[in-house]
Amino acid sequence: MQDSGTKSPKRDAMALARRLFEAGGTGALAVLEPGTAAPLVTMVNTAVDAGLRPLVLISALSLHTRCLAADPRASLMLHAGLPADGDPQTALRATLSGRFEKLAGEEARGAAKAFLARHPYADLYAGFGDFAYWRLNAENAHIVAGFGRAYDVRFKDLAEA
Repeated sequence: MQDSGTKSPKRDAMALARRLFEAGGTGALAVLEPGTAAPLVTMVNTAVDAGLRPLVLISALSLHTRCLAADPRASLMLHAGLPADGDPQTALRATLSGRFEKLAGEEARGAAKAFLARHPYADLYAGFGDFAYWRLNAENAHIVAGFGRAYDVRFKDLAEA
């Protein structure tokens, strides 16, 4: 995305959303259940790779992992927490949509480094055989930067913000 050097509410929101994902917080993962395609939302911890693509460490025993294995389409939302006014509707939140892929080899080792830097306590279970790193190859982002300030952008543009 070319930066014209001018500030805009949309560009500001994109920069805030980028920082939200870089911080590697806890997010809501929305997946589709196999067979019924019913939506399922669960909680995951996140980190990002160098391209801002979200990383999660999840167990094969979890329902959301089985859902991703059957259908990798998913969304991941992060929320900045309660603002000073206490109204969650005025808080920054961003949702990325795309497809997850299970990482292996060198990509998994790189994901482990990034993820454990954000979530060192996960080292306790990161080496268990049923846990694996998955990466969201996002296509789109929906950013809400406060009440009445919502923007739909391509993930490529968000990653370059």
